[in-house]
Amino acid sequence: ASRTQKNVMRSSRFGIDVAKFIPYRFQKKQKVVVLGAGSFGTSMAFVSQTAGNETIIYMRDPKQCEAINRQGRNPKYLTDHSLRIEGADNQIRGICTLEDLEKELTPGVVIIHALPCQLTPPWFAEHKDIIPRDALICCTCKGLYLETNQLMSHAILDALDRVDQPLAFLSGPSFAEEIMRGFPTTLVVTSDSSFH
Repeated sequence: ASRTQKNVMRSSRFGIDVAKFIPYRFQKKQKVVVLGAGSFGTSMAFVSQTAGNETIIYMRDPKQCEAINRQGRNPKYLTDHSLRIEGADNQIRGICTLEDLEKELTPGVVIIHALPCQLTPPWFAEHKDIIPRDALICCTCKGLYLETNQLMSHAILDALDRVDQPLAFLSGPSFAEEIMRGFPTTLVVTSDSSFH
């Protein structure tokens, strides 16, 4: 059975060692690239950076990128919140070119994909050549890909033209504003593989 079929048939296989990918302070740092600088992407970058990871956030808007890098704030989303982490060795770094994104997508990277659901498969199809085969893609979007009526896992694997890409899916209930304020929230990460 293909990975896509296993994903459907073995839905009881859950679990991911989140600590490996977004570790707590004083553990091994992980390189995390967040795709999308909307509210949820910004909050995921903040959480990753707070955990001590090297965190890069990719967006298309150069002015938004410059503001994140110079002012430590996202000028479009969650504007009241600083993205600077006190005592951190480095800060969230914004990038806005595909050339920079390709340089950051090194083997073993964790990709937090925070683009809207209907844009996700086309984005992966267009950029599949720069996505490392061993990168863990953690997708935050929910729902079906309407063009093909596929679950997001199937649509992403089809777009990448791979059946062995490590995938995980993050789901709430959670709100970006509450995450930024440090309010208690519950998130679930699920995958058909266990990453240790």
